[in-house]
Amino acid sequence: MYSIKGLGACEEVGRSGFVLDFGEKFLLDYGVKLEPNNLAYPLDVKENLKAAIISHAHLDHSGYLPYFYKSNECLSFMTQPTLEISDILWRDSLKIADLEGNEPKFSLNDITRTHKYNFVMPYKKALHLTNDTTIEFFDAGHILGSALTKITYKNESFLYTGDYKEYETQLHIGADMSVGKVDNVLIESTYGDREHPDRKKVEKALCESVQDTVERGGWAIIPAFAVGRTQEVVDILTSYNINADIYVDGMGKKVAAIYLNHADLIKNPKRLKAGFNQVKIIESSRDRKKVFNKPCVVITTSGMMKGGPVVGYAQKLFNDTNSKIHLTGYQGEETPGRMLQDTGMLPYGENGEMIKVKCKYEKYDLSAHPSQKEMLHSLKQWDPKKIFLVHGDSKVMPIFKSVIEQELGINTEILKAGKKIEF
Repeated sequence: MYSIKGLGACEEVGRSGFVLDFGEKFLLDYGVKLEPNNLAYPLDVKENLKAAIISHAHLDHSGYLPYFYKSNECLSFMTQPTLEISDILWRDSLKIADLEGNEPKFSLNDITRTHKYNFVMPYKKALHLTNDTTIEFFDAGHILGSALTKITYKNESFLYTGDYKEYETQLHIGADMSVGKVDNVLIESTYGDREHPDRKKVEKALCESVQDTVERGGWAIIPAFAVGRTQEVVDILTSYNINADIYVDGMGKKVAAIYLNHADLIKNPKRLKAGFNQVKIIESSRDRKKVFNKPCVVITTSGMMKGGPVVGYAQKLFNDTNSKIHLTGYQGEETPGRMLQDTGMLPYGENGEMIKVKCKYEKYDLSAHPSQKEMLHSLKQWDPKKIFLVHGDSKVMPIFKSVIEQELGINTEILKAGKKIEF
């Protein structure tokens, strides 16, 4: 009898963490969740583990690992890009905590200690942890270094998708589906209730909107996640030959260097490199002032508009009817980006009060997550006996569960925080 226990990302998106007892005990991801005034964390790990496995570098999957290593000594397995990007994000978390006057859950020493236990793995090379247990990574197509994790114990197999994307995007060719048939699947369900619009049409609409905004004398602000989305938006805009200065601000410029250092893992590295050679990188407050000399495009963190340089740009421009904010990613509940998307207001007043924006704003779906149809297609190929759902809104997951059971006839369960499911 095996089991899976949810520590986070159960009926919610964020703070992923799961303990799999599958011959040996494994921690699958350990992340944090962005909330309006603080971070939320997964439940503490109380089991003795064989290993921790980090599917990719986004903070909601990797951000709590240094805390884990305050009191644990098992190895953690991830790809090389995941380790490099995670390290940037861990250190940035400490800077943000200091700026906001919050007590961080881990220290620089804990990050250093974490590196003692990190073990990097390439894709498609099975590693024997014991005589009976192997783990193997496959490219998940989500961001650089993201991995589908296949764990095999004797003759039984378990696949953890993390966040993945089967179909291709501007940066990635899509997930490596050569995993083969598996017995059990733990799958994300972020968009388990819907389909994404045609990606090329969305990219074209974004570029046309950006160009139109600048031509009418406005500034095109593009809040973008530092990891994955910033690099993708640069690639898209420069490929469409936007006729305007394009600035890149925030951590995305540092992460771009890691993308280019692992060129073999992205779809068209020459095009991405050419794109970053065209844009203007903002390094200082003086550079930020130059942005307002004439209408232009600014790609900047944070993607959900909670902190980062985007706040300053939005505060300068939310009364400018010619300017436009182009949201390009998932907006978490109660984040400023979600408030703008749903109400047209931002909490950017002098004392954090809500302000009705006069500039234009629009959401463009460039999701790096699979749609419902995409996930069903993946599950058909993997053909498991059992499916476990995580990383989805509480309203979305029952819909996805019902669709899976009706269309595929596979028993499906929704993980709940703190609860163990045996199988």
